[in-house]
Amino acid sequence: MKQLVTTLFLLTCILATSIGAAQTEEQPLTLEKALSKAMGTNPEIGASIARADSEHSAIRSQYWLDNPKIGLMRESNLNFMEQQMGPMTLWSVSQEVKFPAKYFLLGSAQKARARSADEEADAKKLEVRRKAISGYFALFTSSRIISLLEAQRETLREVARAAESRHATGAVPQQDEMKAHVEQTKIENELLLADEERESMEAMLNAVLNQDAHQPVVLPKQELAIPKLKVALEEIPKFAHANANHVKHGQYLVDEANSQKALAALSYAPDFMLSYRKAFINAPDNAYAASIEMTIPLWFFTKQTSEVSAASAKQLEAEKNLEKTTRELHSEIRSLTAKVRSREKLLQIYQTALIPQASSTLNSSRTAYQAGRTNFLELLDSERSLYETRIAYYRNLAQYVDSLARLEEMAGTSLSTLPFGDSQ
Repeated sequence: MKQLVTTLFLLTCILATSIGAAQTEEQPLTLEKALSKAMGTNPEIGASIARADSEHSAIRSQYWLDNPKIGLMRESNLNFMEQQMGPMTLWSVSQEVKFPAKYFLLGSAQKARARSADEEADAKKLEVRRKAISGYFALFTSSRIISLLEAQRETLREVARAAESRHATGAVPQQDEMKAHVEQTKIENELLLADEERESMEAMLNAVLNQDAHQPVVLPKQELAIPKLKVALEEIPKFAHANANHVKHGQYLVDEANSQKALAALSYAPDFMLSYRKAFINAPDNAYAASIEMTIPLWFFTKQTSEVSAASAKQLEAEKNLEKTTRELHSEIRSLTAKVRSREKLLQIYQTALIPQASSTLNSSRTAYQAGRTNFLELLDSERSLYETRIAYYRNLAQYVDSLARLEEMAGTSLSTLPFGDSQ
């Protein structure tokens, strides 16, 4: 009896664990969870962070000397007097030393390169965040559109049944029933395309989340809140100019080019070679040799002048690229700001006017058709108008969120109620 009770207890625990695991698997993916997963597992972010780490690790090496050289020398082919003394063997050590200011400039250039890599990593985080948010809302709207199309299909079935019943009484011609079936076929075609779009959106979101492309994504059943801007539209260009990663990246590239230009100008300055030699076989006691060598820019007319010209051209290129990036940023910010403003107003119009008006029109048309006061085409137009308006609302929502996420990506900072995650 005791063994039976123990067995039942174990079976109960296993069943409870299985049910808990199933419930965990069915937990809907919230936007916050999606962003957290994308920030933590996306390989593009990992690669950009690793590159930034490598650039930072290289800074210390730029301030340090190159490796010294150790040598061993033995004399041969001696003359008669040297043969009487015996062959001599020497060991030597030498160290190349650049002009001191060059180490500082090499380190400064590497620091600027590392900081530009940091900005690239931050920009990649914002890009992945934008893809995750846009993909999440695109998948959500695709699912809602499929639900609307399925509801429209059921509505058309009701309309077709009403047409059949009225045709049976001779109140309407058979064409009304045929038109209803044609509309049902059209909805089936639209459902196929909507299912295709949803699968595509799900695969794209899985790629951002670093998941298998075929893994199903369960979204919340309730409506998603429409994100709102937290700053005035006219203030966004100022935020973008101060925080945009692309502009900071370009500025650090200019800093690196300036250091490289100064380094090229120092190529006229001498580098040094320090060496020390000492014989340890057949040599007088305490005999040694020390030397210092210095480079001379003898071929400056071909080498140093060429290096300075190349560095100057690269500096000019970096400055022009920064200017271009800044201009493009301001242009993109203005374009996205206009899109966000217009899409936000459209959403308000859909919610407060278009959808209620279309719903009211459909209800009136149904009542009028049942009473024989309107024709079938007007009923179909009212039904089609309502569902097309609702579908347009969701498509506009996806475009609005995408524009808003792109605006925050370009500005490099949070501007709305969208979760920002670990993107800064």
